[in-house]
Amino acid sequence: MLEAANIPLHDVFTVANSFSQAVPRVPAVIDSLHIEWSGITKTLQFSDATDQFAGYFLENSATIEVTVTTPPSPGLHGFRFVSAATTASHFAQVGHDHNGSFFPG
Repeated sequence: MLEAANIPLHDVFTVANSFSQAVPRVPAVIDSLHIEWSGITKTLQFSDATDQFAGYFLENSATIEVTVTTPPSPGLHGFRFVSAATTASHFAQVGHDHNGSFFPG
């Protein structure tokens, strides 16, 4: 489970905008975030000495509840997103990896 609240960030409104330095960033806040993973469907463990990458991963599903606010600012009315009750994913993956100087080998 992951829970977080009051996380400041910048809103750029679209994924494409996030790659552009020309798009102004607008202050926003993740008011609350709750993610719960469940139902492991597959595990994957591997090690690649050539690319110096090793990892252990679990495939499962997750439910997500989030509230995000972009306060009003000059020229913008502001925005508030509240997930509809709970959003369920059909695929989620969690794990850990070791690479580069942290590669075990």
